[in-house]
Amino acid sequence: MVVNIFDTANEMSRQMVETQEYQDLKVAVEELMADEAAVALFRDFQKQQAEAQHKQMQGQQPSEDEIKAIQDMAKKVSAEASIMKLMEQEKRLDQMIQQINQNLTSPIQSLYNDLLKDPE
Repeated sequence: MVVNIFDTANEMSRQMVETQEYQDLKVAVEELMADEAAVALFRDFQKQQAEAQHKQMQGQQPSEDEIKAIQDMAKKVSAEASIMKLMEQEKRLDQMIQQINQNLTSPIQSLYNDLLKDPE
């Protein structure tokens, strides 16, 4: 029997939107979108983080000013309830996805566990 794993993945994608974690994230996004100032703050924060990560991936360290700006932005973000709710819901969904990934990759890990066993 041949299995099309992509059909299974597509079905999982359809089911994901029915989970409580996804629904909660959707509500948090909608609530954030209702506040233009919070959306602008969130976008600026995401942009600063992406720029810092890009530098680090290129082997560069962010400057002291860049680090301070990110820290200041993080303080503003943490004071914004709608952004914090979004980030919490995102974290819950990510935890679910990590568990799914762990389940998906466990057969591969088992193969390598057998391969890496120390012969006695």
